[in-house]
Amino acid sequence: KSIAYILTVLVCLVACDDTTVNLGNSITPEADSIAIKTKSYYATTRSVAIDSVLGKTSKVYLGRFTDPQTGSLLEADFIAQFNCTDDYEFPETLKEVTGLQLRFMYSKYFGDPNNAMRLQVDTLDKVIPESELHTFYTSVNPAQYYDTNSKPIARKAFAATGASAKDSTYISGQDPMTGEAIYSTYYWQEIKLPTALGQHMYDKYTEDKNNYKNAEQFIKNVLKGFYVHCTHGDGTILYINDIQLHLNFKYLIESSSGKVDSLINGSTIFAATKEVIQANHFENSDRLKELVEEKDYTYLKTPAGIFTEVTLPVEEIAEMHLRDTLNAATITFTRYNEKTESKYPMGIPQTLLMVRKCDMHNFFEKNETYDGQTSFIAQYAGSSETANTYSFPNISSLITQCINEKKAGKNDADWNKVVLIPVKTETDSNGSIIGLKSNLDMESACLVGGEKNPIKMQILYTTF
Repeated sequence: KSIAYILTVLVCLVACDDTTVNLGNSITPEADSIAIKTKSYYATTRSVAIDSVLGKTSKVYLGRFTDPQTGSLLEADFIAQFNCTDDYEFPETLKEVTGLQLRFMYSKYFGDPNNAMRLQVDTLDKVIPESELHTFYTSVNPAQYYDTNSKPIARKAFAATGASAKDSTYISGQDPMTGEAIYSTYYWQEIKLPTALGQHMYDKYTEDKNNYKNAEQFIKNVLKGFYVHCTHGDGTILYINDIQLHLNFKYLIESSSGKVDSLINGSTIFAATKEVIQANHFENSDRLKELVEEKDYTYLKTPAGIFTEVTLPVEEIAEMHLRDTLNAATITFTRYNEKTESKYPMGIPQTLLMVRKCDMHNFFEKNETYDGQTSFIAQYAGSSETANTYSFPNISSLITQCINEKKAGKNDADWNKVVLIPVKTETDSNGSIIGLKSNLDMESACLVGGEKNPIKMQILYTTF
């Protein structure tokens, strides 16, 4: 067969990668024959404890839950600032501030929906420095931003559903088969805050309207934010999508007589958004470390718990293929089925990011997405004996970059290491992935690996 035909077959075999990379010489005599071969190598894995991930997201978490697998208690709480529309103005005829409420909206929760919990709201007394706005990690110490000795402004007993929660039904989609509307439910908790705080907010407006010039001035001069945390209860985590601060008042409008003498109720809403700080804080008990020390397998645990580190066999590949072209490198990680019985089992991570260990923090701080060159994603293949896996079909470009860096004299202890990180994807209207965020839901997976179970990586290469 001709060389052209063989190359065509090779391109079809590695169609998932736009390029091939030569590990040795790039100039080969035309008369030389080409052989397409495969060879297996083995990567080693271990669990690594992760005390924090980037915690500034569009969703926050609140509650406490003890993991039945380890007995480790996870506490989830958050810091929230509130946005102010530019040049906001209250009605000129405002007569009285009548109330202030904090409202949380959520459509999902983890754990027992009827479990009794108690939350507490404290006001921040320090403005969060601008240098921290984009690097707010879940290990943040909230005590840096509020006075732990001050009296909280609110407490409330709650459950995810039930008497303490209000709910609404909305149309969330359409059945593709029948065309009928699909209905979903979202819940909200409403916490009454001191009316005096609402009066303070209005007084700052009458003092100087520039205090409401923009979000920055509002946070600096009017309300620095809240720290919301649970003080009692165990067994429920709320996945909060929206946080709002409702300031209620009475003001005058023109009546049928033509005079401004009709008193009505009004309200304005200040929202917590990712444009300002809406930051999660998680704290695990020390018992989580017991899983990290396991040698027969590795773990993925979110939020901010355990990732799996992979040491790739880069040196061995480089030594064995000095004059070969590396066309593809495939590696698959298999999940063990959960053996621990639990009434509320943790979810299974659906998407894994593979990224170099040396890049894992910058990747999220710089809001990067995977590039298929040094970072990759794999989707969970489903829970069955034949497809309980996460597969990365071609990481050859990453292998080559590691080899080239080593040749150039880079002496980094983590040069041949990657980390598997559970992530959530952000998509555009066409369903294309445009961003990745750390997965902060309650999810867990135990993977084949560890000291006794190296992971097979198969490469496809061309020999001239």
